[in-house]
Amino acid sequence: MKLFLLRHGDAELGSPDSHRRLSALGYEQIVKTSDKHRVHCADVQLVLSSPLQRALQSADLFMAQTMLDCPRQTVDFLQPESSVNKVVQWLQAMDYSCLLMVGHLPMLDKLINYLTADMDVRMETASLASLSMDYPLQGLATLNWVHYPKFRS
Repeated sequence: MKLFLLRHGDAELGSPDSHRRLSALGYEQIVKTSDKHRVHCADVQLVLSSPLQRALQSADLFMAQTMLDCPRQTVDFLQPESSVNKVVQWLQAMDYSCLLMVGHLPMLDKLINYLTADMDVRMETASLASLSMDYPLQGLATLNWVHYPKFRS
């Protein structure tokens, strides 16, 4: 299984947190990340996104920029404070070979560290990580790479 994890782009300040939208910088970040990884993500069969606005916008923009022609589903288990176990249980029950998940910190860091046996990865905004594994279980994944984009601020 190939698993891509995308942290949402930079978001505007505001409240409530669930309604914060991508900032102009966040939009630029996601466009640049997606342009760089169009080929890597060509085989993605399903995109899962947190229901928070900035993640949904990041997922839709990434899909449009990479020309992904697959479904996008909104799932609660990619929210910032969700349990890694819920994500892993979902991964164990599904039947896809290539996925993209769009979410937040600390969830994405915890998921990578769990699947790779504590690699101590820290995702920045609009970072994209690539993992591969035969089965989603603690310590069984290989972290292929993490793209930490450099952007003007």
